[in-house]
Amino acid sequence: MTSGVQHDKKPVVVKFGRRAGEGKQASPGHAGYTGYSRVLSSEDSVADEWAPFSTRTEWEIARWAKLRGPSSTALSELLKINGVVERLGLSFSSSEELNQIIDKKLPSGLPQFIREEVTIAGETYEFYHRDIIQCVRVLYANPELAPFLTHAPEKHYTSPDKKTRIYSEMHTGKWWWKLQEELEKTFPGATILPILISSDKTRVVMFGTKSAYPVYMTIGNIPKELRRKPSQRTHILLGYLPTTPLHHVQNKASRRRMVANLFHYCVSRMVDPLKHAGKTGVLMSTGDGITHRTFPIFACFVGDYPEQVLVSGCKTGDCPKCPTKREELGRLEDKYEYRDLAKVLDALSTFENDPGGYAPKCAEAGIKPIVHPFWESLPYSDIYLAITPDVLHQLYQGMMKHLISWVKNAFGQKEIDARAKCLPPNHNIRMFSKGISSFSRLTGKEHADMCRILLGLVVDLKLPDGRSPLPLIQCIRSLLDFLYLAQYPLHTSETLRLLQKSLEEFHKHKQVFVDLGIRDDFNLPKLHSLAHYVESIQLFGTTDNYNTEYTERLHIDLAKDAYRATNHRDEYRQMTVWLERKEKVLQHQSYLDWQSGNLTVVLRPTSMEFNGTLTIAKWPSVKAVDLDDITNNYGATFFREALCRYLVISRHTGTPLTRYQLEQRVLYMALPFTSLPVYHKLKFTVPTDLEQSKFLTLDAIHARPERQSKRKTLIPARFDTALLNVESNGEIGTGLQEGSRAGQVRVIFALPGTKDEHLAYIEWFTKFSTPDPKHGMLKLSRAFDGNDRITSVVPVSSIRRSIHLLPKFGPTVPEHWTSVNVLEKCAAFYLNPFSDRHMYYVMSNS
Repeated sequence: MTSGVQHDKKPVVVKFGRRAGEGKQASPGHAGYTGYSRVLSSEDSVADEWAPFSTRTEWEIARWAKLRGPSSTALSELLKINGVVERLGLSFSSSEELNQIIDKKLPSGLPQFIREEVTIAGETYEFYHRDIIQCVRVLYANPELAPFLTHAPEKHYTSPDKKTRIYSEMHTGKWWWKLQEELEKTFPGATILPILISSDKTRVVMFGTKSAYPVYMTIGNIPKELRRKPSQRTHILLGYLPTTPLHHVQNKASRRRMVANLFHYCVSRMVDPLKHAGKTGVLMSTGDGITHRTFPIFACFVGDYPEQVLVSGCKTGDCPKCPTKREELGRLEDKYEYRDLAKVLDALSTFENDPGGYAPKCAEAGIKPIVHPFWESLPYSDIYLAITPDVLHQLYQGMMKHLISWVKNAFGQKEIDARAKCLPPNHNIRMFSKGISSFSRLTGKEHADMCRILLGLVVDLKLPDGRSPLPLIQCIRSLLDFLYLAQYPLHTSETLRLLQKSLEEFHKHKQVFVDLGIRDDFNLPKLHSLAHYVESIQLFGTTDNYNTEYTERLHIDLAKDAYRATNHRDEYRQMTVWLERKEKVLQHQSYLDWQSGNLTVVLRPTSMEFNGTLTIAKWPSVKAVDLDDITNNYGATFFREALCRYLVISRHTGTPLTRYQLEQRVLYMALPFTSLPVYHKLKFTVPTDLEQSKFLTLDAIHARPERQSKRKTLIPARFDTALLNVESNGEIGTGLQEGSRAGQVRVIFALPGTKDEHLAYIEWFTKFSTPDPKHGMLKLSRAFDGNDRITSVVPVSSIRRSIHLLPKFGPTVPEHWTSVNVLEKCAAFYLNPFSDRHMYYVMSNS
């Protein structure tokens, strides 16, 4: 599959123009943390730079205690040890005294939680929430985010002819542009603040049923690259909802209605300030002191299917976005109309005047009889547009989970597991040493790991009844294409067309599962939801703007850890206090960083390119390996010849040699050394901070022989395969050009007396073929010169990245094949396009 679209080029930007998003410079004293500093200066102890703490040591201990330290009881017991407080020079001697300093002397950034009660069927329940406008104000005024905020919509195109549009951040979508046009008629210069709200119930204990129901919020003005990082604190805990199942209500239908009404009432209280602010606007200042007339508008709801059903008011089994009938969910239509919001609001408005006819009116409108859903009065909001795609639950935990199960039923678990056990290792590939059928409960990550290898497990398999497996293979390929395309961080009109086409291909071939007796129908809400992806991306930007993976990660810090810090009695009160103190400490740390000029926000531009930097250890893994040991232990059979050839060629770059001259010089060349320093690993990394002191490993390539562990167990050898650039100009393109080849890295080494020049001994594979028409993968095999493998020594700088090769197993897996020896035993391979998202993009542009 070829998209033919280059995502890394600078787009042509069309700004909204007029006065959209305009701001005015406030007084100089309103920028950055100056307001925070003024509040801190009102304390008596401000003379010291570490105020309200007496010393740097005291501050760092306080920070450790609240962010990383033990329980409050354990801290108090530590401080009671004779001499600890005195030797550390602390002004507090217990956890309670530290809490008093934080509560009374550290300024509040985020608003405090408000406790409210609600009574249902004679039982009273509590919930906690914050002022949402103040939460938005804090995010908007964050000085760390000020350089990156977006205040007005834009249209991005691939070229000046403006034929192909680009979608990435929220401000590149159609929703923001259309709403800006509407607001400009009444409020010229308006700045829209898209509000993204997420809710999800989660267990807070390892064993048992105790759960919490957090609600999170953020704003779409913040780049998605920062919104996905918990460390940037761009999501705010808006509140905790009651988790009661209302077991005391005996009638099940009444109980379900009450649970839904309880949810909507509590969330309505949370978002109530948006009603006025969204209509008339509210003045807010950014962290650099610019004041805008902002309109906080509820734009997106982020949640899994049960949450989407609860929020939209539809029935379980229905689509929460459109009125498609349940028995038609398995069909793919050319276009879907969203639920009629005006009709729904008209039905909801009859509750007070016609209680008896309320339920039939709601049923006619296609929703359950919810009393005043939270979105009913929110200005400029449409809940049926606001429900966004959910890659985690709709794809990984939804359709891909189903697909893996269907494939195992079709081909049998035994053969699938046998193939999974003997796949070669790779940095991005999980090794399933027991197969993929032994798991009892799979996470989204485990489903993602299986998706990387799924196509390679079945390409040569035969169906038990002799039926052609081609439709099934095409189903797998098309759904995997949809999965990977849906996660592009940058889309164009062309890639969205490919996304839609891959879904059409799946629907075209899905009948095979019915014919095999695996499915009766495909009326699955999660399959139907895929039909709404293209339009949602056009409205709100790419799916990584509203990914439930990000908010589920917040559960650890804002729900699970908070609960563990309590004594499990009246836990919500304790959880909110614990979180407020933690937030104060984090804000004070940011203030100190701002004072010292150490704010380290890194924003990498959205790109589909592999942006890792090749790095190698400063010191070799083995200082000196004998040349004979390199040949024998590393399997580098022609190492001496390949190294001599490289040295001869490098010495005659200006005067090319004939083949005969080259071979003569290689034959009579004597190497001036008997051993070489050898490295066992290459890495591709990106910095995670401005100082480039911390790095994230994107990819790695191993080339190490068999060895013993410290426990005297045998660790098998590993020689990874890589994609290498062999073009003479040294340039690296996007796809698999003529100058790209696959090779197995056997040895990574340096020549004596050279520090920065590292070389690699490569065993080559054949040139890439055309994609197989059945499954779209490229076939390759070992490259031979007669009976000898073709090898070379090349600079490691020509290595672009690792690749994963899928063995061509044939009808059954040979019993003697393992993940250790399969690269040696197998004669032919397929290049795995699904090993990671970048590899998929490279293959798509080839």
